Amino acid sequence: MTKQQIKNKLIQAGIKNLKEFGYPYVNNENILSDLVYASFFKSMLEENKGQSISLVDECIDELIDVINQLSKD
Repeated sequence: MTKQQIKNKLIQAGIKNLKEFGYPYVNNENILSDLVYASFFKSMLEENKGQSISLVDECIDELIDVINQLSKD
């Protein structure tokens, strides 16, 4: 599996979880750009870090970096 495929799967899992938590409008575009969605997604990513192979952790770190850039802007 490529890094992009792993990131896509992580994003899809995040969207599913956020929708279950009552955020019906979360999608591929806004999960990394909306501060509320991104904050929840970041905490989900952090909780899952270290539970899989290093490539997954590397993808988690890259997604967290994207979210951190959002909060700096």
